[in-house]
Amino acid sequence: MNYGKLFSQLSALGLVCLAASTIAHADTVTVLATDSVYAVGTQSSLASSIGGTAPTAINILPGTSYITFSATGSVTVNGGGNLNNADGVGSAQGEYNSGTASLSSINSPTAGYIAGVFLGAGGPSGSAPTGLDFTGTGGTSFSSLSPLVDQVFFVGDGLTGNGMGTTQTFYVPTGATQLYLGLADACGYNGSPSCLGDHSGSFSVTYNEVGSAPVNPSPVPEPSSLVLLGTGVLSAVAGVRRRFSGQ
Repeated sequence: MNYGKLFSQLSALGLVCLAASTIAHADTVTVLATDSVYAVGTQSSLASSIGGTAPTAINILPGTSYITFSATGSVTVNGGGNLNNADGVGSAQGEYNSGTASLSSINSPTAGYIAGVFLGAGGPSGSAPTGLDFTGTGGTSFSSLSPLVDQVFFVGDGLTGNGMGTTQTFYVPTGATQLYLGLADACGYNGSPSCLGDHSGSFSVTYNEVGSAPVNPSPVPEPSSLVLLGTGVLSAVAGVRRRFSGQ
């Protein structure tokens, strides 16, 4: 047997396995009922004029392909008249938000749900993308979604059903550097971003950024673990070679 060739093949296999490793980074963020998904980036000053707050930015780590979510909590968007969950279930009615100059509109069968928007560096800017409509066939039960930069989209609880179903996949658009989560409320449930002053409550959202190596934030496993894994693979192969070569 050509053990030198075997060593080379196994070494290459170990490197391929490392290169193909999927790395994930998970964290949790609080989304306040007053956080407007439209008061983000260069438009954060909008928050004060609509009675709301600017949401916390989530940085998109290099190499991230898609993100998944899970959420708990409840909010009210009409002064306590209705409590709704992350999918907006429990709200008084559906809602249409016409968006802003640079961020798209969104149409949903519920209100008070968690919405999201990806921004590029220095965004949002330019003309708004086409708005998404989640009131048609399939609604909010999609298995995956590929929103554009500056295109507001439905996140909800991150599952295909209301508190049940499979985990939804949200693909990161090219050029995205940040993600914001917030609410897309409007006075009378129809119109431009407004009327966040009567909101209360919050959601706790766990997000998971997933991609292929090399994603190098504080991933799982840690970078040092990957080095040890690679060293272990090569050491094991070297041990096999010494054993059969009599060394």
